[in-house]
Amino acid sequence: MNYNELITSFRRREFAPFYFFDGEEPYFIDKLTDFLQNQVLNEAEREFNQSIFYGRDISPGDLIPLVKRFPMMSEYQVVIVKEAQNWKDLSALESIIEQPVQSTILAITYKGKKLDGRSSIGKLLKKKAVYFNSTKIRDNEISRWISDQAKALKLELEPRASVLLAEHIGADLNSLEKALDRLQLVSEGQPIGVDMIQEQIGISKDFNIFELQKAIGSKNYSRAIYISNYFANNEKDHHIIPITYGLCRYFTQLIKYHRAKNTTDAKNIARIIGINPYFIGDYQRAALNYPKNKLMQIMEILHDIDLKIKGLGNSSAKHKELMNEMVARILRV
Repeated sequence: MNYNELITSFRRREFAPFYFFDGEEPYFIDKLTDFLQNQVLNEAEREFNQSIFYGRDISPGDLIPLVKRFPMMSEYQVVIVKEAQNWKDLSALESIIEQPVQSTILAITYKGKKLDGRSSIGKLLKKKAVYFNSTKIRDNEISRWISDQAKALKLELEPRASVLLAEHIGADLNSLEKALDRLQLVSEGQPIGVDMIQEQIGISKDFNIFELQKAIGSKNYSRAIYISNYFANNEKDHHIIPITYGLCRYFTQLIKYHRAKNTTDAKNIARIIGINPYFIGDYQRAALNYPKNKLMQIMEILHDIDLKIKGLGNSSAKHKELMNEMVARILRV
């Protein structure tokens, strides 16, 4: 089952006896666990029928008598084990999976790694329990995730505002959720644009990777250098590593644009390269300024800057010099 299917089943109070959540993205694991911890039982029922443990404090074998207990004056008892990823031997769980107690809801979280699906316990979990692997969302999925969350919160988020959040916060889903919650409190039903993002979240609408990409893409030399200088003098808030990464992603998207532009319509091109269709015009104009041969040169420049950041080839270069060098060299292509 995927995350949305699990949440839907929880809301319908369709529970299974055994849940196992693993993977590298803690956000979805925490959301599912929080629901089971806070929504299955009411406050009075939790006192006698809910047990929360951490993997370091309990072993798989210790769970066997716990899950076989019957609830007191409640339909269910809930047993949750958080952060069980350090367990070495999970074989004791096999008897719990094979002989579940329908009135017990057991959830185990296994963060930061994926259970070996080839192991006997891995095969058994996938066959007879509810197994969910929480994967990191890809960069091209962040804006979509923001849009979906905004829609669920009944927020009208302008495309540029969505991109600004995605570029500044990245794939930190907990931070993105907090930003959207704050915007919900202050928006009062009004559309959310870049000005509100700047005011409420503290993200500059003028000095961000999105504006730098736009200036470079349109060959607006003065603005690109202006933003680059600002970044160069504000290393704490605009370190060169994420800026380089953002530009690399941007020019990779332009390469994809060139490959797709003659084979499909604009909406499909936006989907292929991983952008909101609202911005396809910006990419069309940038593609005119940067044909394929120039894009290959730019990727070589970014690779060279990356090596210098790591101290190879020019170990004496600092943030300020590398930032200005990178943008100047790209603009000269």
